[in-house]
Amino acid sequence: MRVLVFGLGRFGGGVGVTRWLAEQGAVVTVTDQAAEDSLQASLEAITDLSVKAVLGGHEGCDLGAFDLVVVNPAVDKRKSPFFKEIATRRVPWTTEVNLFLERCPARVIGVTGSYGKSTTCAMLTTVLERATASGWNRFAGVHLGGNFGGSLLGRLGRIAAEDVVVMELSNAQLEDLPRIGRWPDWAVITNLHPHHLDRHETVADYYSAKLKMVRGAAAGQAVIAGDLDPAAERMLLRCLADRPGDLQRVPDGQAGSDVQPIKLDIPGRHNQANARCVLTLTGLLGVDDASARAALASFPGLPHRLETVTRRGGVRYVNDSKSTSPDATRASIEAIDGPLICIVGGMNKPDVDYTECARALATRCRAVIAVGESHRRWAEAIHTQTRTESDDPIIGSHARLEDAVAAATRIASEGDTVLFSPGAPSFDTYANFAERGEHFKTLFAD
Repeated sequence: MRVLVFGLGRFGGGVGVTRWLAEQGAVVTVTDQAAEDSLQASLEAITDLSVKAVLGGHEGCDLGAFDLVVVNPAVDKRKSPFFKEIATRRVPWTTEVNLFLERCPARVIGVTGSYGKSTTCAMLTTVLERATASGWNRFAGVHLGGNFGGSLLGRLGRIAAEDVVVMELSNAQLEDLPRIGRWPDWAVITNLHPHHLDRHETVADYYSAKLKMVRGAAAGQAVIAGDLDPAAERMLLRCLADRPGDLQRVPDGQAGSDVQPIKLDIPGRHNQANARCVLTLTGLLGVDDASARAALASFPGLPHRLETVTRRGGVRYVNDSKSTSPDATRASIEAIDGPLICIVGGMNKPDVDYTECARALATRCRAVIAVGESHRRWAEAIHTQTRTESDDPIIGSHARLEDAVAAATRIASEGDTVLFSPGAPSFDTYANFAERGEHFKTLFAD
């Protein structure tokens, strides 16, 4: 087949499907709106393949020359003129996730949510792998992939019907799931709150995309749901109106409840919530509760998520670069005990409301340093949350992360935690949150 991969991606999002297609014997062309110089890492990953590349736009792509188009989830189909042309000309198209699910012989656990998806997937995989290694025989093997863990297409030959696949699924990856009529066998929704409104016109549109993981699925698909915004809750219940028995609610661990904390090596109420999602599902699967809790207790966490980088002079420095929204930063602030100095800021998104996070920063932090393209907006938002000038924790606004870290280090004293939790995307300066977090970590290299 002659296949066009629409969106190679700066972060390698189209690399896995490109390799798999070429290995199946397809004649592959990749196209991306970005120019070649910004796609070097992705291009280097496919240099061994005989693949044509049309970059810096799609003008060189004659859609009549292709049997199939594979659309990268990063492509906003509502706004893309090239996708509109694909649809108008009725060129067959699909997505990497749909290609995989159509061919996957194993049962699938799908994990989605506004926050905590990657950590929940990693926790769940840890518990299932430990259980399997200890003789639990519900599944022969465990595979992790999707939005977190990489492309699963290249691993299809190693996935057996007796295995289980843990898939992180973003809202963008779920948008086209109904096209193939295959849904995950178990669906975990960690939480749902307003997010990604740059892609979706309304919050309802965003929730609708997420809930495509369960809408239309057959009875018997267990749905494990954590903390949901009331509007999302109503939508979920409508989706499950014909099969209410499939819904499993995650116990509420809020203050005053009788739910006991789970022993974890990583801090934060949000990680407790992630762990409760895992225990709810693994309990349904028949994993021994004590064994599951022991596996969770040893889980080390993921890079760039409340990751302790170093301790110097009694000061702890924490990398939370994965925090790309104000809500995520607010959760991280709540996870840290003791005196706190916070570095926030990154790409400016005019439609994002900083109010609640700014209130938490003003209330909780001994000092705040704002950085990046949005540093002035962060400083102004925090100013409005303080009663007097002397209460204002802002001590500086900087364009560069190096200067922000230096400012935090100058005022930090023994017992303080310096938390780098941007609350904003990284694209003002960095290719992604991982590159941003690695830069933060290099500032402490000996």
